[in-house]
Amino acid sequence: MQANRTRLRPILMTTMMLVASMIPIALGTGPGSGGRASMAKVIIGGQMLCLLLTLLVTPVSYSIFDDWGAGNFALFRRRATRNGTASGSGAPVSMPAPTR
Repeated sequence: MQANRTRLRPILMTTMMLVASMIPIALGTGPGSGGRASMAKVIIGGQMLCLLLTLLVTPVSYSIFDDWGAGNFALFRRRATRNGTASGSGAPVSMPAPTR
Protein backbone atom coordinates (compact mmCIF):
# COMPACT_ATOMS: atom_id res chain seq x y z
CA MET A 1 0.00 0.00 0.00
CA GLN A 2 2.96 2.32 0.52
CA ALA A 3 3.81 1.97 -3.18
CA ASN A 4 0.42 3.48 -4.04
CA ARG A 5 1.33 6.68 -2.22
CA THR A 6 4.76 6.80 -3.82
CA ARG A 7 3.65 6.08 -7.38
CA LEU A 8 0.32 7.98 -7.40
CA ARG A 9 1.63 11.25 -8.82
CA PRO A 10 3.63 9.83 -11.77
CA ILE A 11 0.84 7.41 -12.69
CA LEU A 12 -1.80 10.15 -12.60
CA MET A 13 0.41 12.59 -14.53
CA THR A 14 1.09 10.05 -17.28
CA THR A 15 -2.54 8.98 -17.57
CA MET A 16 -3.97 12.49 -17.55
CA MET A 17 -1.40 13.70 -20.11
CA LEU A 18 -2.20 10.87 -22.49
CA VAL A 19 -5.97 11.20 -22.06
CA ALA A 20 -5.86 14.99 -22.47
CA SER A 21 -3.77 14.69 -25.62
CA MET A 22 -6.15 12.12 -27.14
CA ILE A 23 -9.37 14.08 -26.54
CA PRO A 24 -8.90 16.43 -29.55
CA ILE A 25 -8.15 13.46 -31.78
CA ALA A 26 -11.18 11.53 -30.46
CA LEU A 27 -13.50 14.49 -31.07
CA GLY A 28 -11.93 15.55 -34.37
CA THR A 29 -13.85 15.89 -37.60
CA GLY A 30 -12.67 15.96 -41.17
CA PRO A 31 -11.35 13.57 -43.75
CA GLY A 32 -9.89 10.41 -42.24
CA SER A 33 -10.92 11.34 -38.72
CA GLY A 34 -13.04 8.20 -38.29
CA GLY A 35 -10.02 5.90 -38.02
CA ARG A 36 -8.06 8.27 -35.83
CA ALA A 37 -11.05 8.94 -33.56
CA SER A 38 -11.70 5.27 -32.94
CA MET A 39 -8.01 4.67 -32.18
CA ALA A 40 -7.97 7.61 -29.77
CA LYS A 41 -11.07 6.30 -27.97
CA VAL A 42 -9.47 2.88 -27.55
CA ILE A 43 -6.30 4.48 -26.17
CA ILE A 44 -8.29 6.61 -23.71
CA GLY A 45 -10.28 3.60 -22.49
CA GLY A 46 -7.19 1.44 -22.17
CA GLN A 47 -5.31 4.10 -20.24
CA MET A 48 -8.19 4.57 -17.80
CA LEU A 49 -8.49 0.81 -17.33
CA CYS A 50 -4.77 0.52 -16.66
CA LEU A 51 -5.03 3.34 -14.12
CA LEU A 52 -7.72 1.42 -12.22
CA LEU A 53 -5.79 -1.84 -12.42
CA THR A 54 -2.59 -0.21 -11.22
CA LEU A 55 -4.06 1.77 -8.34
CA LEU A 56 -6.86 -0.52 -7.15
CA VAL A 57 -6.82 -4.12 -8.30
CA THR A 58 -3.11 -4.86 -7.98
CA PRO A 59 -2.63 -3.54 -4.40
CA VAL A 60 -5.84 -5.17 -3.19
CA SER A 61 -4.89 -8.53 -4.66
CA TYR A 62 -1.39 -8.31 -3.18
CA SER A 63 -2.92 -7.51 0.21
CA ILE A 64 -5.33 -10.45 -0.03
CA PHE A 65 -2.57 -12.88 -1.03
CA ASP A 66 -0.32 -11.52 1.73
CA ASP A 67 -3.05 -12.05 4.34
CA TRP A 68 -3.78 -15.48 2.90
CA GLY A 69 -0.12 -16.49 3.12
CA ALA A 70 0.12 -15.26 6.71
CA GLY A 71 -3.03 -17.18 7.70
CA ASN A 72 -5.00 -14.01 8.48
CA PHE A 73 -7.64 -14.39 5.80
CA ALA A 74 -11.05 -14.11 7.48
CA LEU A 75 -12.75 -16.83 5.43
CA PHE A 76 -10.29 -19.49 6.59
CA ARG A 77 -10.35 -18.23 10.18
CA ARG A 78 -14.12 -18.66 10.39
CA ARG A 79 -13.93 -22.20 9.07
CA ALA A 80 -11.25 -23.07 11.61
CA THR A 81 -13.28 -21.71 14.53
CA ARG A 82 -16.31 -23.72 13.41
CA ASN A 83 -14.23 -26.87 13.64
CA GLY A 84 -13.27 -25.99 17.22
CA THR A 85 -9.68 -24.87 16.69
CA ALA A 86 -8.15 -21.44 16.32
CA SER A 87 -6.66 -20.72 12.93
CA GLY A 88 -3.18 -22.10 12.69
CA SER A 89 -2.70 -22.84 16.39
CA GLY A 90 -4.47 -26.18 16.69
CA ALA A 91 -5.64 -25.20 20.18
CA PRO A 92 -9.29 -25.81 21.03
CA VAL A 93 -11.52 -22.77 21.11
CA SER A 94 -14.22 -22.51 23.76
CA MET A 95 -17.51 -22.04 22.03
CA PRO A 96 -20.50 -20.50 23.83
CA ALA A 97 -23.22 -22.92 24.85
CA PRO A 98 -26.25 -22.88 22.56
CA THR A 99 -29.28 -21.16 24.03
CA ARG A 100 -32.85 -22.27 23.51
